[in-house]
Amino acid sequence: MTHKYPLKATFRFITLSPEVQVKDADERLLMQVKQKLLTLREDTTIYGDEAKTQPLYRMKANQIIGFRAVHTITRIKDETVVGGLRAAGLRSIWRASYDITDASGNTLLHIQEGNPWVKVLDGLLDEIPLIGPLIAMFINPYYTVRTPGGADVFRILKKRSFVARHFLLERLGDSPEGVSEDLAAITLVEVAMLERNRQ
Repeated sequence: MTHKYPLKATFRFITLSPEVQVKDADERLLMQVKQKLLTLREDTTIYGDEAKTQPLYRMKANQIIGFRAVHTITRIKDETVVGGLRAAGLRSIWRASYDITDASGNTLLHIQEGNPWVKVLDGLLDEIPLIGPLIAMFINPYYTVRTPGGADVFRILKKRSFVARHFLLERLGDSPEGVSEDLAAITLVEVAMLERNRQ
């Protein structure tokens, strides 16, 4: 089924371990995502229902920590690797940069943070009591998703309200061959989790 964009990934604050809901523009639930608590390597399960009874994918990091960590995405039904997300080297210290890969590790898309100063300002405003979070509602860090040839395909936009933080995945162009709707949505979730941890 084709997803209706923009997709929205919303963090749930009442859970012990990180949990995210992904819905499409019609508020239809696409995925319920839960990260395991107290694990040395990030380990996340993607479910097809809110009750978490229909596991679809598993996403697991290949190392405890590191700038070149790869998060491999596996379809649970048949244990098939469908792709991955790889942090793109030392640049991730300042400007977030990731590669979306296929099952063989070949780069399908590249994710680049738009303006790292916006992220810095967003983080500083969080530290100012009362007025900081209010002003920060208008500061929206973003990440552009491009093909290796430089064509814009998606934009990931961080937004917030009084009750929640969420990330939007907006479609800008046609996805290249090998990038499924699910792979794009899972990538949105993982980038949201990683960037939430970095701020």
